Amino acid sequence: MGEPGGGRTFITPRILRHFSLISLANFDDDTIIRIFGTILDWNFKKGNFNSDIIKFTNKLINGTIDIYHTAMSELLPTPAKCHYLFNLRDLAKVIFGICMSDKDKV
Repeated sequence: MGEPGGGRTFITPRILRHFSLISLANFDDDTIIRIFGTILDWNFKKGNFNSDIIKFTNKLINGTIDIYHTAMSELLPTPAKCHYLFNLRDLAKVIFGICMSDKDKV
């Protein structure tokens, strides 16, 4: 919901009273590394991956976070390219894509 104008309709206070504002702080890099590191470690151990692959967990996550931060800072949305919106879901999709890998093909 946004301010009126620009094609957006006016929302009356009578309707707005039924909604709540929820705000979440962004995670810092240490938290993201811990969350996705735990997910990758568990997946690699569950899938019986080689120990050499398990050692690369932190490097995979740090590299993915670097690319994520670069995309967020350099690929800013514009009216012509409004699809340049990146969030933690995009980072999670990369990590979950890695989790779908087969141990025989890695």
